[in-house]
Amino acid sequence: MKSALRNILFTIASLVLFYPPSYAGQSRALLIGISQYAELDCLRYADADVKAFSEILIDFAGYKPSDVTILLNQQATKSRIVDEINRAVRLSKKEPFDHFTLMFAGHGGPGRIQDRETGIFLAPSDASTAENTFYSTGRGEVANETFINKAWLARQLSSINAKTIILILDSCYSGTKDFGNLFIENLGYEIQSFSRTGSLRGVAVVQKKDASMLLERKIAFLASSREDQPSAEYSELRHGALSYCIFANIKEAQRQAYDDEWKEISVESIYSNVAKLFSEVKVQGVLLAEIHQPILFPIPNYDHVKDLKFVSVQGIKKREKKKGVLEITTDPQGAEVFVDGVKIDGLTNCRLELTEGKYHISLFLPNTNYGDSFTVDIHHLRPVKKLISMRGTLMVESFWQKEGKRTAGPKLDVYLDGKHIGNTGLRLDNLVAGTHLIKVSYEKVTKTRNIEIRPLSPLLVNYTVIREAAPKVDKDRGVGTVVF
Repeated sequence: MKSALRNILFTIASLVLFYPPSYAGQSRALLIGISQYAELDCLRYADADVKAFSEILIDFAGYKPSDVTILLNQQATKSRIVDEINRAVRLSKKEPFDHFTLMFAGHGGPGRIQDRETGIFLAPSDASTAENTFYSTGRGEVANETFINKAWLARQLSSINAKTIILILDSCYSGTKDFGNLFIENLGYEIQSFSRTGSLRGVAVVQKKDASMLLERKIAFLASSREDQPSAEYSELRHGALSYCIFANIKEAQRQAYDDEWKEISVESIYSNVAKLFSEVKVQGVLLAEIHQPILFPIPNYDHVKDLKFVSVQGIKKREKKKGVLEITTDPQGAEVFVDGVKIDGLTNCRLELTEGKYHISLFLPNTNYGDSFTVDIHHLRPVKKLISMRGTLMVESFWQKEGKRTAGPKLDVYLDGKHIGNTGLRLDNLVAGTHLIKVSYEKVTKTRNIEIRPLSPLLVNYTVIREAAPKVDKDRGVGTVVF
């Protein structure tokens, strides 16, 4: 019995660390989450997923706020993303990182468009799919300079000087072999195959091109889907699928440790649990794995990367302490409240009594699918009051497109959630955050799409109007067809 007990205690001790992770001070993270797009369809949860991950790193993983760069929504333009990636490369050359993490949640481009190869990869907030933004490179490829190019991104990321690198792409077509090969080839490797069965399902088998080459870096690239699959986000999960599975794994690890202890999560643990949840979690009766599958690219190989530290997090179990008060007031009220991932009875506005310690609080408005989160430190002598606005601003503009130039456009009728609110050129404040349906109409042509309103990110929606030449049979009518 004593021997068995000793083994159990040793196992627990090997999992729980009683000190902050040693690499935290030398770590850097670039986190990009885009739900609001000026011209593309908006996403419900991408920005909230990235914001939640930033809170995990800063409040529970020992990262300094100055070492975590967060770009959300309108901040995440192409120029800003390019600048921040270039900045990470420069800083790592000056002083090598111990650990670098990149997370991107947003739209991704397919590897082929109309049966032609493309270098299009990740969509910044100002990405456009207007016809005049696509062009041929002369090599039989389709390009679009408003997107992040996969060859450029692979080259820059492979230039980052860090002992360990974690890449998380929660976007459509993110597991494309094209990007994986480009990234890996810059490091002197190539993809041999993908494991399709067993515990390593969805793991790329990577091999050195030059067997004599040494690579000190260890890299784990985790993608939410295969190259031929879109990724999905779900109202039932309130996350993108990959982000949901990552957070579920982190929260479970935190529940196993007290708040003065640290729990290390390896790449093997995070990927195996993500893959397991994809094969178990159903949305509307369909398994996540039947829609898309996560992919892991390990460099130099799985055996060397499986024990790589994905993240070390502070536990959330509380020892017996005094209780403090948290008051949450939201505008509008009626948001659901989750404490460390567990839903409480009741809605905001509310008063909670919580044991002293640190908590991750999530709020959710069911009517508009809007979520927000924050971390709070409870003390019995200091009641905490949170007043949170859940309202934002919408602006709608229109332009004429002619001969490659854009000029001020016609007045389009604008409808929001079925109600006429005016014409383009308008600004609408105090909208409830979350998903809304916008429709614009001009000369009997209408366009409808979902948009996302955010409190700290006014949304500008652009419509480009093109008047096509009238067919010959209709030339006497004197006008062409309106397209926008």
